[in-house]
Amino acid sequence: MRCAKLFITTIIAVLLLNASYAFAGPQHTGVVLEAASGGGYTYLKVDENGETFWIAGPEAPVSTGATVSFSEQIWMPNFTSKALNRTFEKILFVDGIYAASPETSPSAEAQDAPAKPAQPATAYTIKEIYTKRYELSGQPVKVRGNVVKVSENIMGKTWVHIKDGTGNEGRDTLIFLSKGDSAAVGSVVTAEGVLETDKNFGFGYFYSVIVDGSTFSE
Repeated sequence: MRCAKLFITTIIAVLLLNASYAFAGPQHTGVVLEAASGGGYTYLKVDENGETFWIAGPEAPVSTGATVSFSEQIWMPNFTSKALNRTFEKILFVDGIYAASPETSPSAEAQDAPAKPAQPATAYTIKEIYTKRYELSGQPVKVRGNVVKVSENIMGKTWVHIKDGTGNEGRDTLIFLSKGDSAAVGSVVTAEGVLETDKNFGFGYFYSVIVDGSTFSE
C-alpha cells in the first residue's frame, strides 16, 4: 500500500513539474474562494461560472478574491494532503496557477511604471471596485471609509487598509499604497489613487485589486 501511494505521489509530482506535459487538458478560469499552501503546493477552492471545486498546483502567491487560470492535468478522488491534514473528496491537479487578466496584459515595464492619474478620481464603494476591477484598471478612483490597518515601509511604501462596509468576506477591504502620505488607524478618510489589478509583488504579495499612488484626506 505504501509503495502504491509513493508511486501515485511521484506521478503527480512529475506532472506538476512538467508544465509542457503533452496531455494537459482544458483551460479554466475561476475566482478564488479559499486558499492554502503546504508541502510545496497551493490548494485553491475556485468558482468557475457557479461551479465550485478544489485545485492544487505548484506553490503560488494567490489570495482570496483573485481570478486565476489553469489547465487540467489529473483529477484525484479522496486525496489526502498531509501538509494540510485534510482529505479532499475530489481535487484537480493543474500544471500551474496563473493570474488571469483581460484580453491583453500590460508589459512588465508598464506594470512597474509609476501610477499617474490622467483625470479626477471617481468615487466608488469597495464592492463596486471589485466588481468592475478590470473596467476600472488604470483609472483614478476614490473610496471613503475607515482605516483598519496601516503598515509602514513595506517595499518602500505605506500600505493603508480601508473598509467602507460593503463587499463580502475577502473582498471587503481595499489597500491603498503611498510613498509620501498616510492615515491613522481608526480615522475616516477619503483615499484616492490609481487602480491596479492582478498585481504580483513577489514574496507572497499578490492582489487582485490594489490602489497605488494614493493620497488621503479627512
